[in-house]
Amino acid sequence: MKSYYLSDQEKLERIIRSTGVSRSELARNLEVSYKTVYRWLDQGVLPHPAQSKDIDQLFKEHVDLTGVVLKMQKQLKHPLKALKANPQLREQFFLQMTYHSNAIEGSRMTIKETERALEGKQVKGKELFEVLEAVNHRNALEFLLNNLRPGFRIEREFILKLHQIVMYNFNDKLPGRYRTGGVNLTNAEKALPSAQEVPLKMGKLLKNINHYGHAPIKKIALDHYEFEAIHPFFDGNGRVGRLLMIAQLLSKGFAPAIIHIEDRYKYYMALSKGDFGDFKNIVQMVCESILKGYELLTGK
Repeated sequence: MKSYYLSDQEKLERIIRSTGVSRSELARNLEVSYKTVYRWLDQGVLPHPAQSKDIDQLFKEHVDLTGVVLKMQKQLKHPLKALKANPQLREQFFLQMTYHSNAIEGSRMTIKETERALEGKQVKGKELFEVLEAVNHRNALEFLLNNLRPGFRIEREFILKLHQIVMYNFNDKLPGRYRTGGVNLTNAEKALPSAQEVPLKMGKLLKNINHYGHAPIKKIALDHYEFEAIHPFFDGNGRVGRLLMIAQLLSKGFAPAIIHIEDRYKYYMALSKGDFGDFKNIVQMVCESILKGYELLTGK
């Protein structure tokens, strides 16, 4: 897969421009010889797949991806329209989002098992609640797409409805209602607001959630952090938060952000850094995930 539609040579050139690193230092970082870097940059030699992966990782660590995402937005317009118009693409989107989002929250379902659940087939060896989580998430995505349009405004009722669908038949989790008590997060650096503070903090978030300014990607990433920091529900906060982020992105003409299970700990780390006022990682993480959304939309 050609990630982000940039060649390895283009990524190397952007790393050099962004960091000011010399070719010798770049070679050391990639654990290759100077001659190898020279051949990649000046002779059009393609790196080995393992080396290409290392280049991609270095690129993501050191190059601001917002510009890449904005470039993709101009090249591939109307992702929301594409998802609504193409049933096969839409189902693939539902499957990928449902599998990865639920896996981040601890689901043991494989992608094949998730696919069977979404097709209404029996999933052997899995509890009913695991299958229900997958079906609920798919239904929430369908509700989201059916309601979205360019310039869509997120309101309190929309958020509560998403939660109601995600938590359908999990009545102890208060589907469609803010939490009425405290919740504990393991390894959380920042104390969560009390149940009494949740409506006020959500009201403040909602007041500004539809204003994107001149840096919409950064704004959407910060909104996602804020939602997770409030943690307004007893359960389903991660899934609903990622659904909200997708609603914002699609309504603003971007591809959906698909955060993969393989990036779970990097995602958690990015959110935790926000507790200390460092939002660079969560913005970069959201950008990476949007680019994966573009890859899904184009099949590349």
